Amino acid sequence: MTTDSWEPFVEEGREMGQVHFLVQKEGGLMAGLWRTDPEVGAEIPYNVSGSDTFHVLQGEAELETPDGKKINLIAGGIYSFPDGFSAIWRTRSPFVKFFVIA
Repeated sequence: MTTDSWEPFVEEGREMGQVHFLVQKEGGLMAGLWRTDPEVGAEIPYNVSGSDTFHVLQGEAELETPDGKKINLIAGGIYSFPDGFSAIWRTRSPFVKFFVIA
């Protein structure tokens, strides 16, 4: 994969990192790689539509739910969040994940 294969990942007019889609079907399955760093991903909203399952390939981040619960995301970890889950995402170090959204 070359650096040219990454594209900006933008939600609500704000860049949230970069993405490389492996599968992207209208209204359905999406899978790919997503990356961000502590500057771009310092504090971003994380709102799940569908279900988001991912494997952290590199880096560390923290999710903080509306009730104050903190979830640490670390390299090697596998995580899954259901439709409607929301949190604040804080990137602690350069971060890469392989994701599947269904």
